[in-house]
Formats: sequence, structure tokens, C-alpha cells
Amino acid sequence: MAELKTERIQQHRQQGLENDFYCKCFESFHQLVSTTMDATQSLALQYHFNRANSPSGDPRLIRAIVSLRVALDKSRAEETSAEQEWKQQWKVSPVRQSSLRWL
Repeated sequence: MAELKTERIQQHRQQGLENDFYCKCFESFHQLVSTTMDATQSLALQYHFNRANSPSGDPRLIRAIVSLRVALDKSRAEETSAEQEWKQQWKVSPVRQSSLRWL
């Protein structure tokens, strides 16, 4: 009976760790989507109200591009961290490189 209880506690702990991993992935994805939507709206409004401006010299466009780049870099860093935690939890070799990006 004690063995079964220990096994159930271990399963519960592993399920909690897996839930944490997916929560981190979702939060990272949600933040990236939010930043992308904000930048897209900003660019659409800029184009709608001022089509004559050259995009290359427009500070709003440059800020939007930088914002998207920063969000993407942050998302990739969070993805790497979450993947490392997941591999550690499931005892997968951290040396092995992923062939695909998760996000």
C-alpha cells in the first residue's frame, strides 16, 4: 500500500511539472502573439493615416520592427529554457539538439 502511495505521489509530481512546462510554453506564445498584434495594429494605423511616409525612415515602423525582434528573441530564449527543464524532468539528454523549434 505504501508503495502504491509513493508511486501516486511521484506521478502527481511529474504531472505538475509537465503542467508547468506547458503553462510556460503557453505564456510565451501568448506574449509573442500579443506583441505581434500590437505591432501589426501600429503598422496598419500608420499606413492608413499616412501612406506618403517612407517606411524606411519612419521611427514608428522601426520601433515596431525592433519590438517584434525583441519579442521573438525573448520567445526563443523562453522556449529553450522550457525545453531544457522538460528534458531534465524526463531525463532526456540535454546535449541532443532539437531538429525543430517548438514555437
